[in-house]
Amino acid sequence: MTDTILPPGQSVDKDRHDHHHRHSGDGCDGGDDAALLLQSQHADMAGNATVTPDTDPVGLIEAALARLVDDVGVLAEEDVVRAFSILKATDLPTYLRLRNAAKKANRDCSVTVLDNLVRDELSGSDDDASALDELVALARAQCQLHHDADRNAVAVIPMPSRREVWRVYSSGFEDWLRAAYWRAKEMGVPETTMKSALATLAAAGINDGDEIKVHVRAARCDDGYLIDLADEQWQAIHVTPQGWRVVNESPVYFTRTPSMRPLPMPVAHSDVGLLWPHTNIPAHSRVMVLAWLLDCFRPDTPFPVLELVGEQGSAKSTTQSVLRSLVDPNKVMLRGRPKTVEDVFVAAANNWLVSYENLSGLTPEQQDAFCTLATGGGFASRQLYTNGEEHVMETKRPVVLNGIAVVATRPDLIDRVIHVDLPTIAAEARRDDADTHAGWERNQPKVFAGLLDLFSAALAILPTVKLTQKQRMADFERLGEAVARALGFAPGEFQQQYAELVRAGIDRALESNAVAQALDKYIADRILPINWQGTAGQLYDLLNTHSIPDRSTWPRSPKGLADQLRRIAPAYRAKGIDITHLGHSRDGALWRITTQKQYATPPGVSHTSVGGIRYGEHK
Repeated sequence: MTDTILPPGQSVDKDRHDHHHRHSGDGCDGGDDAALLLQSQHADMAGNATVTPDTDPVGLIEAALARLVDDVGVLAEEDVVRAFSILKATDLPTYLRLRNAAKKANRDCSVTVLDNLVRDELSGSDDDASALDELVALARAQCQLHHDADRNAVAVIPMPSRREVWRVYSSGFEDWLRAAYWRAKEMGVPETTMKSALATLAAAGINDGDEIKVHVRAARCDDGYLIDLADEQWQAIHVTPQGWRVVNESPVYFTRTPSMRPLPMPVAHSDVGLLWPHTNIPAHSRVMVLAWLLDCFRPDTPFPVLELVGEQGSAKSTTQSVLRSLVDPNKVMLRGRPKTVEDVFVAAANNWLVSYENLSGLTPEQQDAFCTLATGGGFASRQLYTNGEEHVMETKRPVVLNGIAVVATRPDLIDRVIHVDLPTIAAEARRDDADTHAGWERNQPKVFAGLLDLFSAALAILPTVKLTQKQRMADFERLGEAVARALGFAPGEFQQQYAELVRAGIDRALESNAVAQALDKYIADRILPINWQGTAGQLYDLLNTHSIPDRSTWPRSPKGLADQLRRIAPAYRAKGIDITHLGHSRDGALWRITTQKQYATPPGVSHTSVGGIRYGEHK
């Protein structure tokens, strides 16, 4: 999605260049700016022998400036001159800033000599200029240039047997353009010329092209949904309430990332029940998992987060890989724990399904990030090489996580989680990875076709599903009810199961909260119904008398208690206890705690299980 050379519109932030995603600080005057610039990459560049003018001209120049302090001959070195020449041809603002930094680094050096050398280097580039014109003309003749809502350039490439859609700044489009030029001229394209051509084509798409919607893996259409197979023929699956079919050219624009891999081509003899021998999903959770799989193809609704929990040896990673291969196969099926919130959004920008394994815990900020991904939102940071622009990553993605212990501990995330406990696998029941992989390769097309059959059947039933009482993820609840009915379950049975899942999640959320532990003890000592009212300070003193095992997260003030009450109030409300902020008085913030009617279980739903009989055994 990005290139090593700066895209158009980006520049070095004065002398505080952040080429490798690290801030070097703010300078106060010219001398300090130069010093900071000289220090910015010296350590890294010293051990990096692979940097060349063509791959990283800015990094090479920064390393050269560090040596320029003691060696005025640096500016005449061949690689340094070529790096400056590349920047002058492709990014004049950066060239001028680094040229000025050279003057500040060593007043005895001659930038005039550098200018002459750069001029001589560029004077022999007439052939490059001609190649640039030919390259741009070739691309504009063979593809259509557009842009998306974020003004990112997009190339639509019609071909005799398919239509490809690439972002202009992508390895896919660059590879296509190089191949097209070779077919036309039987010549290669210099790196500098390619960068200039991409910049020119991107500008044409942004300023002259139409705005189009670009999708990844799944999209909503008028009568159903489209799923990108991501195969070499750029085919897609069109799913409607009447059935599904393979289409050679999607009516919407699908693009791809380098790590995406193709979904299996569905076959006529479908059987979604073949999924279960390849996973360790317990029988009572299978309908929930099927509903989650199908919901991953509905980008117009919020996504629940699937959480797989089990002890070591419960096939968590294997199960997660199998499930992902039915939604969004990827070069890296499972990723390790993200280090920052930005890592989560970068993964979401490059994957349809965000998949993390072996998590021992997530920070509150990371859990909030997964909440944002589930319902849609973005992450903003300072854009590299600019003075003040923001780089915003806005997206909505399905998520699957696994760990030995419960990963989702904050109430906001637990509300969005589909929690599945994986049973332990006995030693005699374990299978070799090679046999497991080979068996799944044989059955995957049948299972995928069975999913498509089930998706179509659920879409046909969905308009008839009316929920009188809804959980927070109401869209998923409706789809799950339709899926369950398509499988032969009684109306309301999925809603009952989902309500029990929500209730269990509420209990997990409160068990890990120190304020909730103290509040539970206070309520347990009282005769129902409860009707307490007072200030946050009074409640703080009241709850502070109860002992709890771990006080490391106990609020340090009544204000901290009030913040915790706001966070746990939805969970208590589902349990039938209303925690309400009444406003402020002269004595402080007023709160009321009362009992109410409980709605975690939908009214009128029978606890009797009927069981599903279609599409294999699911219960």
